[in-house]
Amino acid sequence: MKLTQALGQYLELYRASKCSTTGALARLNRLAADAMPAAIENYKANATEPYETRLAAMFAPDYGVNINRVDIPADIAASFRCGVPQLNSLLVVVANDIFHATDSLSKNMPEGMQVKSLRDDLPEEAAAYLFESIKPAYPEVLANSLMAHDGVYIHVDRGIDIEKPVQIVNIFSSPVAMLTPRRVLIVAEENSRVRVLLCDHTQNSDVQHLNSQVVQIVAKAGAQVELYDIEESGAATNRVNTVFADIHKDARLVLNSNFLHGGVSRNEFIVNLEGDGADANLSGLGICADKQMLDTRVTLRHNCRHGNSRQIFKNALYDEARGFFGGKIIVEEGAEHTDAAQTNRNIIVSEKARMQTSPQLEIYCDEVKCSHGATTGQLDERAMFYMQTRGIPADEARRMLTQAFMADVVDNISFEVLRQRLHILVEKRLSGAAGSCETCATSCRGAN
Repeated sequence: MKLTQALGQYLELYRASKCSTTGALARLNRLAADAMPAAIENYKANATEPYETRLAAMFAPDYGVNINRVDIPADIAASFRCGVPQLNSLLVVVANDIFHATDSLSKNMPEGMQVKSLRDDLPEEAAAYLFESIKPAYPEVLANSLMAHDGVYIHVDRGIDIEKPVQIVNIFSSPVAMLTPRRVLIVAEENSRVRVLLCDHTQNSDVQHLNSQVVQIVAKAGAQVELYDIEESGAATNRVNTVFADIHKDARLVLNSNFLHGGVSRNEFIVNLEGDGADANLSGLGICADKQMLDTRVTLRHNCRHGNSRQIFKNALYDEARGFFGGKIIVEEGAEHTDAAQTNRNIIVSEKARMQTSPQLEIYCDEVKCSHGATTGQLDERAMFYMQTRGIPADEARRMLTQAFMADVVDNISFEVLRQRLHILVEKRLSGAAGSCETCATSCRGAN
């Protein structure tokens, strides 16, 4: 199926249905419908993606869409227990595409903070941010905007430091193949601080799901936003995830993405450093086996003086897995004293696994310090030999070396509880454990 057909089917569905969405989301739906045809044609004319992750292939299956806004029983939110224990978080559950507040959120909401459904009344500024996301005309974002009717809005007032992280658990539970469009909007006012953790879980792993997610981050002057993402869904769950981040004067973004289990995962990060002294630290890891595919794309634009950015992404590919990394750093005219570095390193563990990497630099001014690099190879044979001569079986030696290879990405997380837990999750994954709802202490398994 061509891209025109794959995305066009959702445009036709939107036009044929009587959507019950109201408020800012209804306006977002209409704007996306108007922009979709031109975006599809532009994408077709300029597409350079590898065939494995073309958007047409991602959106082509005959997914169901929750046009009638059928809710999932609310006890899902109350009964869920995540695989990251002792987090002491403000918990939100998005079951398929419906927001559920939990007791921990309702009872412990800090002063100076809002965490609520996008279906609630939003301030005009928040609505404007939603509309801004469709202006670049990414077809996958427009498809999300076309069908979006819920999501999570997080707002932190000026000067407020939120100690507890906001944990958003995305649950996929449907008896039929489903596309679930979800939005997350994070606005941190001047000199505020917030941490957000996104977790993906599939309850019925044999059913196809397409997780269409758009995350928008606005960090105003002096603010700090940390976004952590753990993908532990089912093999039949694919993901198209787009993150937009605008980082203003002396503000800081920490973004960490982890693919532990899933089907085809396409993650695009568009980060703009807009104010002098803005800082971005991006990192991620992927462990891909069987026929899983992980596609990571980063566009990091320095549009300010004295901006700093660091990127490190690492992947390990087994069996017939496929990986792609495309990273671009753009230093605009006038962005003097930029300091930017990008690293992508990959391990190919089997003969049939494949990895493509394409780091790029575009520099339009002087007085900058920029570097990028990428390597793809196998585990160190000398280290493997040394460990085996010390009595360590080959499989165990391979697991230990791969875990050590991933360690600096995990250690890059300053959030101690999450860092410790992620080390355990990576170790389990490298030992062959598949992350899914079977590993969670929840009574909501099998709910519709």
